Amino acid sequence: MKLNVSDLSFSFDSSKVLKNISFETAEGEFLGLMGPNGSGKTTLLRCLTRYLPARAGAILVDMKPLHTMTDREVASTFAVVPQSSSTDFPFTAKDVVLMGRIPHMQSRLSSSRREDADKALAAMTVSGCAHLANRSFSELSGGERQRVVIARALAQEPKALLLDEPTVYLDISGQLEMMDLVAKLNREESLTIIAVLHDINLAARYCDRIALLNQGKLEVLGPPNDVLRPEVILTVYGVDVTVRKDPLTHDVFVMPRSPTVLSTKIGRRIHVLCGGGSGGPIMRALVDGGYSVSVGVLNVLDSDYESATDLRVPIIAEVPFAQISDDMHAENLKRIDETPIVVVTHFPVGPGNFRNLEAAMYALKAGKRVYILTGGGGARIDFVGGKADAFIGDLVDAGAVKIKSVTDMMHIIGE
Repeated sequence: MKLNVSDLSFSFDSSKVLKNISFETAEGEFLGLMGPNGSGKTTLLRCLTRYLPARAGAILVDMKPLHTMTDREVASTFAVVPQSSSTDFPFTAKDVVLMGRIPHMQSRLSSSRREDADKALAAMTVSGCAHLANRSFSELSGGERQRVVIARALAQEPKALLLDEPTVYLDISGQLEMMDLVAKLNREESLTIIAVLHDINLAARYCDRIALLNQGKLEVLGPPNDVLRPEVILTVYGVDVTVRKDPLTHDVFVMPRSPTVLSTKIGRRIHVLCGGGSGGPIMRALVDGGYSVSVGVLNVLDSDYESATDLRVPIIAEVPFAQISDDMHAENLKRIDETPIVVVTHFPVGPGNFRNLEAAMYALKAGKRVYILTGGGGARIDFVGGKADAFIGDLVDAGAVKIKSVTDMMHIIGE
């Protein structure tokens, strides 16, 4: 099924909810509808099913105007899975699924045929709820009800599934199960899927494209990699985020940034010497604790460089794979002059970054408090033939204090 939406607008009284929406879907596409609350997602979904009246010709189904289709044709084209479903009547799960066969009956008062029962059972098998057939629908869990409602939708034999926040009441396991099921139906049954979703990372993982609505307008439409960009999310949601790619699936995932601390609550600045991913936990704890944080020399490709960037922590950066230069080392010592406390993490030490340990010794000689976060020890950090271990011993002899955990470090710094 191909859907064409052209210049679609809709208003409730004087309030314009949808404003000149235009897009197309390909046959068998998985399209996510996203946007802040009140952006028009559910209203758009209701216009697609003719539950709300759209302008004549604004919506075409396989090039046929939606407004010219009969109710039976619409019900045989679109099946809706709402946010939640309930009933005051003692229907079994199978009864609920059989309701999906109504568009194929001669009248709503007709009794179900053997064919309808077979179609209902097949739909329940596909959606993984055949074992619930004789259970009371009202006694099912939220996830079980969603599977039954999807089975009801499949029993309609539609060309497209329209889902309104299908994971809203489910835990993380249930969310993944539900989205896996929908993706399977999209893939194996060639169903076009249009789903209203709030979870950005679920949308990135499952959708072919995302239509991002903002105040009734279509802000952007495209593949997740193109839509889920920090500047777009900041514009639409007002949230500053970092966007990464999963190293295994290459799906993008979105994480809110910690707020930048412009003025400290505690009145102290702390300089962190780290590398190789060892600095992320202490940097986050310090930023969240209200400290003003800076970071010693890091190569641009270092994972701690990325962590500091995400946290908006000032960095002294060196080019990738280069040894710490005289200029960067001098800048590191200048930052140490401006702070009373220096934290040295359990970072791997090689010829390129050994000067960060020398900077810690400079701090001790300048009368600064220096803490060495050991992280419990165990991991090898000396890649200079024992020179780093010996130098850390010298730091301790000169007054540096070893601390085992980030929690202990935060407690001691706060004293």
